[in-house]
Amino acid sequence: MSSTLTNGLGILGCFQTGAEILTNAEIAHRLGLNKATVSRLCKTLVTQNYLRRDPFGGFRLDPKILSLSYPVLSSMSWRQRAIGVMVEVAEMANGNVSMSVLAGCDTVFIQTAGTPRDFPHVPEIGMTTPMPTSSPGRALLAMLSDEERAQKFAELRRVYPEHLEAHSKAIEEAIESCNQRGFCISFGDWRRTVFGISSPFARTPDGLCVVMTCGIPAFRTSRDEVENHLAPRLASSVETLRQMDIL
Repeated sequence: MSSTLTNGLGILGCFQTGAEILTNAEIAHRLGLNKATVSRLCKTLVTQNYLRRDPFGGFRLDPKILSLSYPVLSSMSWRQRAIGVMVEVAEMANGNVSMSVLAGCDTVFIQTAGTPRDFPHVPEIGMTTPMPTSSPGRALLAMLSDEERAQKFAELRRVYPEHLEAHSKAIEEAIESCNQRGFCISFGDWRRTVFGISSPFARTPDGLCVVMTCGIPAFRTSRDEVENHLAPRLASSVETLRQMDIL
């Protein structure tokens, strides 16, 4: 594996939000690299228009990086056919509804519907969440075969050892819940202010596992409402999408 390529991708990946500004020193600290290597790679990424210099110092991601996601998103045109059902669930729950897929040891959002007022978290397309702590990550684990899940757990032990240990029981319960009831729930495990419900949807023809997630502000609902009304409703809506055969 090319260390130059790995380090260059690592620099792009260490920006946590599009608005974040990082200096050479901050990037070097996050990645455990020396400043000279980071400086050289950042200059190359600026030349290629994947980074841009901020007027006040440091670097930002350049909008050109969005062009890398277009071929992936355009191959998922079926996302648009799910919007109607997603909006209905979002309005019913007074939250938002998203679809996500696996991205290494994280999940990545590929579609979102519903943006209620005062919502503490809107998962934009491309945003990621750690698999062990989030309901979509746990629902995706439930979709994997025994062999695939064993391989994924091995990856998670390397990348998120503390998360995996802290949430092992919740992950096990979530997988069982998805298999038995068609959904799993996270009561603020990833973000304390958000209750997350996720339901396994389907595998795409090219092999991607897809889950649907409903996020509701914790102050707007109760655990009983989530468990006995909103979660079954999400699972029912996912079943409706399966019957529509949108993939």
